[in-house]
Amino acid sequence: MFNDAVKMVMEQVEFEDKRQQHKVKYPIAPTLIAILLAWMAGANSAVAAAMFWKMNASKLRMLIPNFPDSNISHDTINRILSCIVVDNLLAFLRDFCNKILEGYVDYEEDSKRILSLDGQTPRAIEYEPKEGSLGISRDDQRIHSKIYFVTLYDSGNGLALAQEEVLEKENENKACSRLIEMFDLKGCVVTADALNTQRSIVEKILENGGDYVLALKNNHKSLCTKIKEIFEDSELLREYGKTYDHGIELGHGRIEQRIVTAMPANLIGKPSLGAWAKDCCTVFKAVTYSTDKKYGTSRKPEIRYFVSSLAYENTNIEKLGYRAIREHWHVENKLHWCLDMDFGQDHMQIKNRNYLRNVLILNKISLNTIKALQPFYQEGSTTPSIPNMQIMFQSQPDKMLLQVAKLFAREEIKVN
Repeated sequence: MFNDAVKMVMEQVEFEDKRQQHKVKYPIAPTLIAILLAWMAGANSAVAAAMFWKMNASKLRMLIPNFPDSNISHDTINRILSCIVVDNLLAFLRDFCNKILEGYVDYEEDSKRILSLDGQTPRAIEYEPKEGSLGISRDDQRIHSKIYFVTLYDSGNGLALAQEEVLEKENENKACSRLIEMFDLKGCVVTADALNTQRSIVEKILENGGDYVLALKNNHKSLCTKIKEIFEDSELLREYGKTYDHGIELGHGRIEQRIVTAMPANLIGKPSLGAWAKDCCTVFKAVTYSTDKKYGTSRKPEIRYFVSSLAYENTNIEKLGYRAIREHWHVENKLHWCLDMDFGQDHMQIKNRNYLRNVLILNKISLNTIKALQPFYQEGSTTPSIPNMQIMFQSQPDKMLLQVAKLFAREEIKVN
């Protein structure tokens, strides 16, 4: 049964191998499974993955069919991760998320899935320098081309669903549109910051069956001003305003209160809404009050405005708006922060771009897997942190692989 479970995982690993097959010493599928296990155990570099392989070779050989007989070097891991086609790993990431999310249907209006769009670039990456106008590399000026990714994050389930690279000479909006096209968004609300509040993205969201809640700032200054005016009209606010107050929260040394108010978008009028008039049904105002617990000093209230396709007539529209606005920040707090701190993504210094692309996807696959397994290691009300999960996995590749296989098979996971 165990071998069948492992084979089930390996069947999901369909990679194009561009190496000369008669020279291949390390088959792609078993090697990548071992590398993925190493990444989940916190060995998130070629050198650390090679050490994980060496320390657990006997166990891995018993677990993984066709596992190589000899230890692997970090240079070989580098070469393998450099030659893998990125789309293959992205497909594995999407298939893995779909397995975890199977059966997640029948959404109520106030319990829709919140999907967040946001971009990120590793800070410490060293890039190949661009060529100057005369074809000479500008090594001395250290002018490099940034590599930038956009991620679609499922806030409720804590999963990075997919990532898309922002190509040279294009903006983030086009990468967001390509990401949205990959998914059926029925029952989902897509959120984004003001940078991605664009009609091109909205149209893709609606085409794929989703709704949107998007932030407004000075990139839509006149619309933002009109929305501000209706929220400042006391008569309109009294007649149409639906308010949700989440109450007092204490965290990070701050006492905070968040209040979200919903108003119908038609109060603004079609001329002021412009292109947004055909699908914007509700506008939101979010106010955050914050006080420093230690010193008792209060900050100036933070006020933000949002446009949304969610129907104003929905039951608990104000609560759904609060969820969408609040959970958007999970992509920063529960994805980007974890990748930077727990997987050292901000400290990576990688020159090969394809290797970098694959490492970033490996990080997301590993983080998704750990988060999916965390509830099964819970003791009472205490859930082990991601670093603690990585420590447990370092000496238990057999249990780790079996649990990953059970995730694919949708079987009950038990931790001994």
